[in-house]
Amino acid sequence: MTDQIINKCMSATRNLPTRTLDVLEVLCGYAATGATNADLAHAAQTTPADISRITKLLISKGWARKSEDTGRFYPTAQFTRLTFRVAADFDRVQAQLEDRRRSMSHADGRALNEIFN
Repeated sequence: MTDQIINKCMSATRNLPTRTLDVLEVLCGYAATGATNADLAHAAQTTPADISRITKLLISKGWARKSEDTGRFYPTAQFTRLTFRVAADFDRVQAQLEDRRRSMSHADGRALNEIFN
């Protein structure tokens, strides 16, 4: 009973978007085994009722799924692909920087050759 009171107090101090992100973060730690409603509520320090609302939202967004066999929740491939989008963006910026560095060093080399020749 004490845990329920603590969770209810903790939930009240954090808004729904924050609790949703907390649940999503916890859910990613259960990618292989899945998480029960109770697992998520305990780890995210929120109520089971919040978990029900939040998992419905995540499922509607396509970022979570619920196993019909076990009732466990899992992050979806659609959500995990977001990490690859972040990495791809860094790769794109890194390639742009390397292109700029190469063009600067070639331009500098030509300028130095003109000065000294």
